[in-house]
Amino acid sequence: MPMSPRTTVTALLLAAAAALAATAPAGAVTSHGLNGYVTDADTGLGLNGSSVTWNGTTSPAPQVTTDGTGRFLFTGLDPGTTGSLAVVGPAGWDRKSVGGVTLPATDLGTQNVPLHRDWATPAGGASASANDGSVPGCASAAAVDNDRATGWSASATRPADDPPALTVTLPQTIDVRQLVLDPTSACDHAAGAALGRYRVQTSGDGASWATALEGELGADARGAATMLSPAVNAGGVRYVRLQLLSAQDPASPTIDVRELQVFGVGPNQPPAGTVSAGAERNYIKGIVRLRASFTDADSSILRYLWDFDGDGRYDQATNGPAVAHVWSGPGVYHVTVGARDFRGALGTASLDVRITDPSALVEAVPQRKPLITFDPPLGIDLPTRIACASKCTFTAKMVLTARTAKRIHAKRRTAMTFKRSTVAAGLGSWTLTLPNATVKLLRKAKLKTVTVRLTASAVDRQKRRTTVHRWVKFR
Repeated sequence: MPMSPRTTVTALLLAAAAALAATAPAGAVTSHGLNGYVTDADTGLGLNGSSVTWNGTTSPAPQVTTDGTGRFLFTGLDPGTTGSLAVVGPAGWDRKSVGGVTLPATDLGTQNVPLHRDWATPAGGASASANDGSVPGCASAAAVDNDRATGWSASATRPADDPPALTVTLPQTIDVRQLVLDPTSACDHAAGAALGRYRVQTSGDGASWATALEGELGADARGAATMLSPAVNAGGVRYVRLQLLSAQDPASPTIDVRELQVFGVGPNQPPAGTVSAGAERNYIKGIVRLRASFTDADSSILRYLWDFDGDGRYDQATNGPAVAHVWSGPGVYHVTVGARDFRGALGTASLDVRITDPSALVEAVPQRKPLITFDPPLGIDLPTRIACASKCTFTAKMVLTARTAKRIHAKRRTAMTFKRSTVAAGLGSWTLTLPNATVKLLRKAKLKTVTVRLTASAVDRQKRRTTVHRWVKFR
């Protein structure tokens, strides 16, 4: 009979080492270097295709691209050195520089980098337009190109009731969490041309607008990214409009802004999936293995919550989708698993798990004759139950076919006999098992399955008898 495959710890370690080596260039030394993940800061999902550059002692600076999980790997770097990472996300995501990264003396260092999606950039699917003609070479598109080396310059002479305005159509409706403004002057204009007073309006349909932010930036905001968090009118936004109300220098003929970025999140669907038990039959004081299988297209799953008794309260939390549990008493337990994603949404799945005590007797339903039932065979085991109105004697016999007995060189065709009695009226539960001697003969003959003739009989005190004949196939 076939044996169940088992994965050893050694095999897992070898597989992990092989996977790591496969990601490194040929001949590279993987004992020194740096790895990590570039992820979406709002969903936790890995960002495939991000560019990561290590600025350390190596020249030219090595550069790698993240894989489908967002992972990057540098090998062969000088151990113990300190450098920085320059990370550029895929189209539509922000860029970030991480300084002060020190490599360990041995092994690989780890540095994870979360990036925000910039919903305002055309590279990510947005579109932008302005009501001002702009200065040649400093058009409004330069304010949403995710590049602070360029900027938009608008006329400061427009009427107060119709100021220069940049309207951005986002690729989808989102809840805005932050806006970023870099008010630095552009196009070789004087520093005072930097954006001073501003207003940010939002809209869900492009027709009705509401003010989300209004304020003024001073000289201390020049050359830097100013983070702004709207407290109102930030939900369900599809359109964002930036109005330039004045320059920092009232005498400036232009109002300049280097960059407008919009950070936020779209609708979040909770994880969806199922939960299953590792075995069809489970018994008291035995380990029951449960596994959840969930997917989440718009966020990563952080942990799993387990309710083992159906009381609505979670009894255990795990990082992975598998758990083991032991029930001490028989019964049907309503198990619920909750999958919590990066953004806090919870998806659930439930399963009823029957836990039995094979030695317990329960009151039988009155009947004229004993009742015999079988579960499907499990390996070389056949679970059997009888229900009797009075004390009952149960017998069973397994007989090999003549052809099978000859092929495996069995000395006799009767492979097993079995006899048990219940204590009183009720349910008797036993497992009929193919004997080890027969199993050894089957393995020696290289047979993976065997079919036997089973005869089972139950007789109660009133001499009422039930006899069952059936063919049973063991695997």
